[in-house]
Amino acid sequence: MAKRKARQVSPEAAPSSPSESSEGPTGSESSSGSDVTESEDDSPSSSSGVSDEEGIVNVDFEFFDPKPTDFHGVKALLKSYLEDTLWDISGFVDIFLAQTTVGTVVKTSNDDNPIGILTALNLARYKDRACMKEIYQYLWKNSNGKAERENLETMWNKQAKDVGLIVSERLVNIPIDLVPPLYNSLLDEVMWATEDEPTKELQNFFKFKDYVIVTRVFVEHSKKKGSDDGKQAKKQKGVTEDKGELIYVKPEDEIFHQLCTWSFTFPVNAESLAAHETKNVKQLRLVMGFQAKRMAAFRDAVKNLAEDGDETNATDS
Repeated sequence: MAKRKARQVSPEAAPSSPSESSEGPTGSESSSGSDVTESEDDSPSSSSGVSDEEGIVNVDFEFFDPKPTDFHGVKALLKSYLEDTLWDISGFVDIFLAQTTVGTVVKTSNDDNPIGILTALNLARYKDRACMKEIYQYLWKNSNGKAERENLETMWNKQAKDVGLIVSERLVNIPIDLVPPLYNSLLDEVMWATEDEPTKELQNFFKFKDYVIVTRVFVEHSKKKGSDDGKQAKKQKGVTEDKGELIYVKPEDEIFHQLCTWSFTFPVNAESLAAHETKNVKQLRLVMGFQAKRMAAFRDAVKNLAEDGDETNATDS
């Protein structure tokens, strides 16, 4: 059953299936420049036609609660979450699908295959699941030093009952118009769950004080070496230790990175992803710790980001 929202946008091209999704640095989402509409009707909105002159395909995007039949589509979206690591990805998908009160699956009106997901999973609630232990081990193994491991250890173990793991995966050509309503939906559901869950224990699982975010970025290595600008850049968020500028696959990740309390990056080692890397561009994982109290600032920034994208597209058209 569809959620309360149905989103209608007009991307430059209809989204491809998860198996066709690109992980390359040039595949970040772009705004279509069309309005995102909200509907109270659970039925899909009608799609408009294709413009031969402009090559624009109108696609209706809808938000749904997770359901068991989404298993294979969600698994496809998460297939590179831990690179080529052998881990209990099926168990992770099961957790996502079982948490129906907080979590969203994005689909188009003419296709039942998931093209995006977003949820927040309480670390203490699922701490005994093999998949969650494996995610922690993966992050711990790839952390770069004492401070990073202490930050990770504090959130993942010592403060786990107050921490949510934000899981966000979607096809790269989903327009940025969807990002504000998608996160509004998540944060509203988190708030409702603190009151509407049937037991006090379940309600407390959604009273997040912090979030952990694991995402994918690319680094573009600087061609200049030994410059003063490069030395300064090391201290700035958005620039890695090797003086490379970060390219954010999901635009909202740059906002998270600017507002986060700590972060670290590490290179992706999976051989299967090597084909997506080009000269001077390398894929990384970005891990961030984010305070829940900063979500209001995040929502405002994401809204402005989408509006700026609309204005840019309108100017270019």
